[in-house]
Amino acid sequence: MHEGKLELITWEYTDPESGDRMGWGNVLIEEADDLKRKFEVDCKGKKSLFFKKWPQGFRWTCCGMDGGVNYGCDHHGTGSKPCTCDFCRMGRPLPDSIYKEKTGPRMGLRLPRGPDPRSFNPVLAAQAAQGRSMFGLEM
Repeated sequence: MHEGKLELITWEYTDPESGDRMGWGNVLIEEADDLKRKFEVDCKGKKSLFFKKWPQGFRWTCCGMDGGVNYGCDHHGTGSKPCTCDFCRMGRPLPDSIYKEKTGPRMGLRLPRGPDPRSFNPVLAAQAAQGRSMFGLEM
């Protein structure tokens, strides 16, 4: 599970996959003012209430995943427990395409590349490699 803090996404960025401009609360820039108003009025500015309604508007500072990701934590070596990502289990650092990805939730964080030496497992490494190649995912 996550060991970092939840942080409300308040900055603008361009989504690398869709090319959409994103804004406050991790929504399309055109919807950001409405969402912020809901936070201020409906949730009375309370982040805990807003998180229950819109978890993807937050990020985990430990791994840069959005707040809606409540399974695992791809911290690549900074957490108290071994990282569970495919790359750490295979004993490999993240490839450039993943490590250098400019997603909004990762902006401004200095995340390690891995691998977490505690995570390597030859059986899980073989399974991860097979699964990634079967689905055409980068190794």
